[in-house]
Amino acid sequence: MEVVNDFSASMYLPDTVFETVKSFNDSSANDMQCGDMSDQDLFSLGLRDISAKVDPYRLIRYDIPDTTPVDGISWATVRGTKISYEECVDILFAEMKALSQLFSFQGEYKMVIGELIDHFRYGNGSGFYSQRLNLAFHDRINKFTLNNPLAIMKDTIQKHFDSNGSVYPSDLMHEMKIRLFGSMLNKFNENEDKINGLGISIHDIAAQKITLVNLQKYAMGWAATIYFDAQDHFGLDVSDIKDNFYRQLRFFRIWFFLQRHRDFAFKPFFTNFYSVERVGNYL
Repeated sequence: MEVVNDFSASMYLPDTVFETVKSFNDSSANDMQCGDMSDQDLFSLGLRDISAKVDPYRLIRYDIPDTTPVDGISWATVRGTKISYEECVDILFAEMKALSQLFSFQGEYKMVIGELIDHFRYGNGSGFYSQRLNLAFHDRINKFTLNNPLAIMKDTIQKHFDSNGSVYPSDLMHEMKIRLFGSMLNKFNENEDKINGLGISIHDIAAQKITLVNLQKYAMGWAATIYFDAQDHFGLDVSDIKDNFYRQLRFFRIWFFLQRHRDFAFKPFFTNFYSVERVGNYL
């Protein structure tokens, strides 16, 4: 198919048309800290009752698993068997995985949270990459929602090519960037995400960037390549665990303890995913 006009040079492409205020690789964020709290620091946040199976502060496995409400038993009177640090870690991670199934039991992405928990334990803070997450992000980008960024970009390009006059690259890019500021960025916070594993794995997305890679005009249409880049933090900050909803769930109490207690200090990490979208109206 013959290219009538390749706008890539005149528009100085690739060009970032949208980027969140929150930056990528922000290791200074509170949810990226680890090993920064003592027993007393955690107690002050109301985190005495961490696990139903083990007391990680005293390295004691409960002889009878604790299934009572958080405030329904005196933490200091619970008895059990002394265990090693390694045994305690095994128990906490096994319990965290088991509890994650409450939020991840349906659909093709339900295994992602287990992969993230394993990376939390063994990845030593290195970045996490997953083709499953790339596919999930692609699906979400292409799902019709109000003010969807991909739909806005396609509509803006089509509008300029449908005009009777010449297409001015600077005008097209300016309008696209302005319209994208009013877009609704893709996230994993819909009702379906509460059970398919994406809500517990990602939920919100810390940073996003959208890049127009190239744009070509054909005699009977146009084509563009758009790169969507995203990053989340697999880590909890203090405001997360202060939230009444999250603090009442053992899954998050175990997660916060493993990350923030100075004797455990498992490192949070950046979860990275992307999608390359090839769109157009060519015949």
